[in-house]
Amino acid sequence: MISFDRISVLNTYFDLLSEDEVLSIISGLNDLNEMGFRYIVTPNVDHVVRNCRSSEYQNLYKDSWLSLCDSRVLYRLLTKKSYPIRSVVTGSDLTLKIFEEIIDGSVNTISIIGVSEETVDKVKEKFKLQFVNHYNPKMGFINDDIEVKKCLDFLLNNPSDFVFFAVGSPQQEILANKFSKLEGSKGLGFCIGASLLFLSGEEKRAPKIVSTIGFEWLFRLFQNPRRLWKRYYDNLKIFSLVRGIESFSGERDKRSID
Repeated sequence: MISFDRISVLNTYFDLLSEDEVLSIISGLNDLNEMGFRYIVTPNVDHVVRNCRSSEYQNLYKDSWLSLCDSRVLYRLLTKKSYPIRSVVTGSDLTLKIFEEIIDGSVNTISIIGVSEETVDKVKEKFKLQFVNHYNPKMGFINDDIEVKKCLDFLLNNPSDFVFFAVGSPQQEILANKFSKLEGSKGLGFCIGASLLFLSGEEKRAPKIVSTIGFEWLFRLFQNPRRLWKRYYDNLKIFSLVRGIESFSGERDKRSID
């Protein structure tokens, strides 16, 4: 049994784990397809600002199996307030490690929701994956009950060891949460945003030094300013939000995983 702490800050939950500890937990799971469905989220500044604006998304993180800090900016702001975030675990880095170190392409079954067939083919070839199920819902699917049901039915009809939700936030977290509540849902889910585009080489990640100093968001903004400028402008609110909270009080929830 592995024990660790979960804290809540700015209406978002964070598990106090390092990337190595997360990978150790996942690699130690037995028969993923036989366990009830669980999902991992990696909240960043965008998620936290959204959770402060509206309460409707907060339970997506509370109900997650693991919730990991995916922002060096957020990490630095919170540690200055004495919040004990262990380290940054980015969704993109975690996804890469899962494919490189944990998934056995000749054994494990995988389901992917989102991205194009071309992207899936590139990832399959790169990591020598043999058993991949793929469904790409239409734009705006999360507001269409029929399309959401198609996604959920697809996952139920194609039980997999690993499920990757690549439809952007909060759509992917909403879908993962809905699937976790269905009888018969199985496997381990990851809400991964654009991570598969990085794995396929269709989008470039920031150089390591840029990521380390906390400016990966700026690198992405330069790559796609029209799509991202409003999001990142809105995310500036994080500075006033963190400034307005008290320093860490020590309150933690004890958690354990068999």
